[in-house]
Amino acid sequence: MTQFQVTRAHLKNARDAKNWDLLDKLLEIDSTHINDASFYTDSWGEWWGLLLDCVYDSHEDGVRVLLKHGADKTVGNWGDCIPVTPKEAAAEKPVILALLTAITPPSYTRKSDPPLPKVTSSDDDAVNKQGSIRDQTGLVFQTDALKKKK
Repeated sequence: MTQFQVTRAHLKNARDAKNWDLLDKLLEIDSTHINDASFYTDSWGEWWGLLLDCVYDSHEDGVRVLLKHGADKTVGNWGDCIPVTPKEAAAEKPVILALLTAITPPSYTRKSDPPLPKVTSSDDDAVNKQGSIRDQTGLVFQTDALKKKK
């Protein structure tokens, strides 16, 4: 039996689908990419990761899952932007700010047992390729540049 390998695309897709049970399950298997701050970008060169994205969108359960698995509360955005930490982004979100300032990590209990995903789309391949390039070189490209031309 082959061991399931958690990719950046698995994590990003679970977060984008707001499937907190799946995100929790994936991070339980492997949380290597939890603090990668290059999951999301805008057209101006700002980059941010899973935790900051959940804070921006006020996803309390997403924040809970990520903190449960050891997300670094200090990893903010970077690039051509004004730096913002998750705590700063949560300044007017009292419930999320409380999670980020708590001494002990919050708990999260799954409500379902979602199946493990398979990565097959060109979008998933581009997300994983972007992460691989970043790991090897430190350079990050928008995923559109990494998709195969049809």
